[in-house]
Amino acid sequence: MKKYILRWIICALLFFPILLFAAGKVQTTGDITFAVLSDVHVMSPALLVKEGKAYEHFLANDRKLSTESPALMQEAVTEILKAHPQFVLICGDLTKDGEAVSHHYVVDKSLVRLKQAGIKVYVIPGNHDVNNPHAACFDGDSVKRVPTFTPDEFARCYTDYGYGDAIARDKFSLSYVAQLTDSIRLIAIDACRYEDNDFKKDQCITGGRIKPETLAFIKKQAREAHDKGYKVIAMMHHGLVSHWKWQDKVMPQYLVDHWKKRVKFFKKNDIRIVFTGHFHSQDISERHDVYDVETGSTITYPCPYRLVTIGNNQMNIHSYYIKHIDYRLPDDESIQQFASRFVRDKLSVGIIKRLPANYSDSCKVKIAEVATDAYIANLAGDEHYTKQDKKEIKAASKMLRHYSWKYAYLFSHLAKYVWNDQKPHDNECIIPFTR
Repeated sequence: MKKYILRWIICALLFFPILLFAAGKVQTTGDITFAVLSDVHVMSPALLVKEGKAYEHFLANDRKLSTESPALMQEAVTEILKAHPQFVLICGDLTKDGEAVSHHYVVDKSLVRLKQAGIKVYVIPGNHDVNNPHAACFDGDSVKRVPTFTPDEFARCYTDYGYGDAIARDKFSLSYVAQLTDSIRLIAIDACRYEDNDFKKDQCITGGRIKPETLAFIKKQAREAHDKGYKVIAMMHHGLVSHWKWQDKVMPQYLVDHWKKRVKFFKKNDIRIVFTGHFHSQDISERHDVYDVETGSTITYPCPYRLVTIGNNQMNIHSYYIKHIDYRLPDDESIQQFASRFVRDKLSVGIIKRLPANYSDSCKVKIAEVATDAYIANLAGDEHYTKQDKKEIKAASKMLRHYSWKYAYLFSHLAKYVWNDQKPHDNECIIPFTR
């Protein structure tokens, strides 16, 4: 009898891991750790055919570190490899503007490194990634369109990075469901409007919405997961919860349409944590016990990524920042110094150019200075609104009142709202993770 029992124990030890592997689940013991990236916006070096006025014009009107994007992505992957999480979530905008060559570059130069290390990667498209009329190369003084991805081509390219392992696919979008571990499922939600992009008008839609059919898909998949005892997390590119007062009025394209209703929908379906990107800021917002964990862009100050640990029915979120890249920067600046200065310079120049010609130069400079300070603080997260910040906003608003009381009012309130961070903390945070 003892020999019979012993044989069963040996068989169980030998075959149980094989059966679990066949079920397509990552088995976990103890805490679960994963990384989160967003808005890596990788620009393949092949797109810069020849330097000239075309690329100079593009850089002058863009606040992203496009030239440095490949090096930033490579360093992010290197640091994630050192942490060796169980999986990585990438919340959209993998490419500069959806160029096929950039998508293949992301896979061949970065994602394959994670795959070879045994780290699963799950992606979702951003508004830049599919059917994008802005997909172009720069050849001296000219800009030439290059092939972009269709939705089907996107899914095929990222077969090994979410779509091939999906246990369910939405027929109406690039949304899918993946089994992350033996206890957690991911609903990756495509809220992009790439079918509305217009090549004749050279228009790429920034805003997002979740189609009714996709809402039905999410509801069904959430119910099925919960019925089987799994916890559910979600990711999508566009924001779900407003991250600062007036965001939905001033910049609604960075939130999904009808976001308040969508928050209620997520709560009703017990999807309490959603990882997002799009706005390039480090921010975590909560509404009705639904948390929107927005991760900043690797190519925008402060070049962040997150490491998340799940254990003891809670989610511990930690933020990290790229400190070094294999790229020569001006005056031997650090990447953090360079990224901060780059955003500040580009934003200041852009604001000054767009202000009315009748505004005094001193007024333009002051408005640009105050707005840039608020934006930089918002990018970094955990904004600390001081008396000096309040004083500077008041001074800029006073100068603006000479030209427009209405704009002065709007400016003073908007600057204050961007500066005032909403709970919880943005960079180091603990969120309940229970059914």
